[in-house]
Amino acid sequence: MKFATPLTRRGLCGVALAASLSTAAAAGPLTASAGQAAPGQNSAQAAPSRGVPNLSLPDLWKPGAQPGPSAAGDAGIPATALDAYKKAAEAVAGSQPGCHIPWELVAGIGRVESVHASGYGLREDGSTATPIRGPRLDGKQFALIRDTDGGRWDGDTEYDRAVGPTQFIPSTWAVWGADGNGDGAKDPNNIYDAALGTARYLCAGDRDLNHPADLDKAILSYNNSREYVNAVLQWMRTYQGGHATAIPDDTPATPYRPDPGARGASVTSSAKAVAGDGTSRPPTPAPRPEPKPEPKPEPKPVPAPDLTPARLDVLGPDRVGAETGQVLGDPFRVWVGNRSGQGVPRQDVVFEIVGDGTDARFPGGTRNVTVRTDGHGVAVAPPLHTGDRPGTFAVRARGAGREAGVQVALRLSPTATADSLRMLEEKPLQAVVGGEFPGEARIEATRYGQAALGTRVTATLTGEGEDAPYFTAADGIPVRTLALPAPASDGVVTLPALRAGRTPGAYVLRLTTPEGVTLDVPLTVMTAAS
Repeated sequence: MKFATPLTRRGLCGVALAASLSTAAAAGPLTASAGQAAPGQNSAQAAPSRGVPNLSLPDLWKPGAQPGPSAAGDAGIPATALDAYKKAAEAVAGSQPGCHIPWELVAGIGRVESVHASGYGLREDGSTATPIRGPRLDGKQFALIRDTDGGRWDGDTEYDRAVGPTQFIPSTWAVWGADGNGDGAKDPNNIYDAALGTARYLCAGDRDLNHPADLDKAILSYNNSREYVNAVLQWMRTYQGGHATAIPDDTPATPYRPDPGARGASVTSSAKAVAGDGTSRPPTPAPRPEPKPEPKPEPKPVPAPDLTPARLDVLGPDRVGAETGQVLGDPFRVWVGNRSGQGVPRQDVVFEIVGDGTDARFPGGTRNVTVRTDGHGVAVAPPLHTGDRPGTFAVRARGAGREAGVQVALRLSPTATADSLRMLEEKPLQAVVGGEFPGEARIEATRYGQAALGTRVTATLTGEGEDAPYFTAADGIPVRTLALPAPASDGVVTLPALRAGRTPGAYVLRLTTPEGVTLDVPLTVMTAAS
């Protein structure tokens, strides 16, 4: 095969990935099987003590900041990492469209776990020159997780370590690992594979990440730490705001090491003494001096926590959809943090429903409610009743001298009933004695101008004479009271054929709903033309 233009290795990865996604055998299933329930906050992956993530927050307006992965607060992403995140989200969007995972969320995980593998020698095929490993999980300083992979991924046959650009625990990778570049291997050290595995993990259990609660649970299942969630969400929103900057893979950077023991470590070598005959022998040990008693260090004062709020952020999407008549439990969350990215407790946050055309309310029928942040700096609004009126309104949070908001788009519930009935035909309904009223009689059932699909209409025919117009029942018997069929998707109810009686005169077709909505339609029965 010849290509009209040269392909880079990243381009070849894209071709390979497309081919692998077209054949399920190449990359394996992208969705969780029936036995793969959503991992929870007690999973091995969620252990906050599996390593030290980078919890620095975006600061795109820092004076003199230059794009680059090692600059604090910037949004630079190595080109290969950016490509991997986008391909992972695209693949999962095709296999699990209900998850609605954005590539910016996968990038947020990659930023917090390893700063996108910057400084590790990231290559265009997704591999790194240097492996990215977390601390040994031997239960001393970090969690206790005994070896599950025979040292295959982490080089340790006794205890596990988190591995790769998104820091997978080997046992987690065994379940959620994926082939993101179509090379037939599932390697957590390859950023294409790691990004796709991360996307699959976050979408597990049929989560819909458009819902704030599902998004929160997904990130907590990756690392059960509120500060971790806050950092990932802030980076996700930064990238969603169009601030992501693609930079060369080889941009000079200091690698972020999730294993603090590896920071500043030096390599040592053991020497052997060589005799005159060329043979080696152990060196003569030097005499050890008597140890001197070390003075006890003075205890350092523990600094008081910084309780000065500096930011207020929405946890979850800034736009949500719902139906009228619903109660949204745990609907809106905000986080109050200090300049160091730590949550500030005991801060009052006022949630307010904003919008003239809405009857949405908090408990007690109020539009305002004050909530105090918890120990992590999180304030959760109480359940919200969406009300009866469709349209758009906002829930605004104010606190710490700042405010943030969520837009809520309400659609009419499919069980909503009409507040108005309208005849669609403008021509008078007339028929001759013993004949049939021509055409189809149709009525429209609406509520606030939208189709009210939960409406049930009863038609009753009345008049001065005993021989009023009538409908025909299934057994052919004339009936003058009839329950009409449910509205179609456009809210329109079509009446069955209507026949005139044997007595000319003026009659009324009365349409009513159980809620008391009434529409009277005049009918005229005329004598036959002579």
